[in-house]
Amino acid sequence: MKKILIVGGGLAGSLLAFRLEEEGLKVTVLDCGVNHSTAVAAGMVNPMVFRRMNKSWRLDAFIAEAKIFYQALELKFNTSFFHPITIRRMFSSQQERDFWLERQEWEEYQDYLEKVTESDEKYKLAKNDFGSGRVKNAFWVNARSFYDACLNYFESKGTLLKESFDLVEFNAQAGEYKGVTYDAVVFATGYRNPEMPFFQTIPVEQTKGQVLTIRSKDLPESESLNRKCFVLPVGEHTFRVGATYDWKNADLSINEEAFQLLESNLRFLSDAPFELLEQNAGIRPTTKDRRPFMGKHPNFDKLYLFNGLGTKGYLMAPLLSKEMANYILHKKALHPETDLARL
Repeated sequence: MKKILIVGGGLAGSLLAFRLEEEGLKVTVLDCGVNHSTAVAAGMVNPMVFRRMNKSWRLDAFIAEAKIFYQALELKFNTSFFHPITIRRMFSSQQERDFWLERQEWEEYQDYLEKVTESDEKYKLAKNDFGSGRVKNAFWVNARSFYDACLNYFESKGTLLKESFDLVEFNAQAGEYKGVTYDAVVFATGYRNPEMPFFQTIPVEQTKGQVLTIRSKDLPESESLNRKCFVLPVGEHTFRVGATYDWKNADLSINEEAFQLLESNLRFLSDAPFELLEQNAGIRPTTKDRRPFMGKHPNFDKLYLFNGLGTKGYLMAPLLSKEMANYILHKKALHPETDLARL
């Protein structure tokens, strides 16, 4: 049986570990138990890119795989973290409204855009300057619950090394870590990629984001409102509001400027009073072309990279993890837009 070490137990690393387990491999996950991407991740999966009202990249394939995979993991863990939701987009302009009305008639958008109704036009639970539309097939994953469930699972199987990666103990040429030789070592370290010397030249960027957790009895709980920000209901009149984007910043502190920006964006949707419960900052692993980086090291035959999933990670990770596993085990070609060879 082949042995594989995955460095990083976040979204990318954990899902790849499950894919490799399915293939009968012995997988060890190394993770220190602190994930700063989780702190800011709402786990929101929005099928649409609202700016020009287009479908997300590879949407049909990604969303079909994601729904099956997350619900299977819920059964595996005997827990709940996958939550279908409707996103109500409050149109920001007449042009955006026109884009929606055009696309809602196109066959390739039928699974994602509800046709605008009179009640959408007259929706009163948010500021309604140009009407609204409802996005189908959206969902959110409770990032903290998901991360904890994954690590608890690996720990229960005795396959979790709960520690920081020690470069001194690693022989890249042999694929050996702390005296154990692995057939492959996959680095899925997210925004901490610059700390790993083997893939430092790969441009995984550190993008800081801040989100608010608020309580309000005047915001709708049945849908996620969207305009300038998202307002995600998480139960008991509690909502997550996000998110900011601060490029090339790995500082984990929160600040008043981000709070004011998020509050200002929220006011495009509602003047509802709210109580601030928490403000969090986290770091996302992003890329300039918004495509992940996957592939093998050019000089060390046992080393691989799986990183840069960014803001669409919870949508893309289930299918990309399958493609990564097939690449490692069966040498199946990666999608050209994810392959390291594109650099």
